[in-house]
Amino acid sequence: MPTTTQPPPIKLKPLTTEMLADLQRMYEASRKYFITFTSHPASTIQAVNDYQQMLESDDRAIMAIWWQDEQLIGALDFRFHHPVENVVWLGALILQDQTPGEREEIATWSVNILEEWLRIASPTIELRTSVPLNDAEWMRFWKKLGFKLSPEPLRNHIAGKNIRFGIFKKKITRE
Repeated sequence: MPTTTQPPPIKLKPLTTEMLADLQRMYEASRKYFITFTSHPASTIQAVNDYQQMLESDDRAIMAIWWQDEQLIGALDFRFHHPVENVVWLGALILQDQTPGEREEIATWSVNILEEWLRIASPTIELRTSVPLNDAEWMRFWKKLGFKLSPEPLRNHIAGKNIRFGIFKKKITRE
């Protein structure tokens, strides 16, 4: 659940076609993310490609993270029922390189909002994500949010290297 600090002025909204230009601008302002996970900046049609893939899938969703309803500053890209029924896989938490507020606070509240939405609006029982094992900052971030590192191994081939990832899991509890 959200921390005791005042929340940043963000809203999560499902991606629509009207948001594609804003999403593309955000992707282009998220160079660090794309270099880390694809070894090159976002393509000039990355937003359109992601939106098309989402439309073609019955389990993928993208939630745009808006700052004060005016600026798209990030996105959560996730899949329902992956890898098993009632589990949501958070494939990406992207924040542009320069955010108008504190990055960790925005990321924390974004994940908390998503988690609460899943608790209320879906039968989800667990939220999962993966993080490169050599990224201590993001490893701490997910642990701080109550995610537990799973012993399951995961390797992805990125930029000519096999990168080891840790899978983090958190149960979605209902009271």
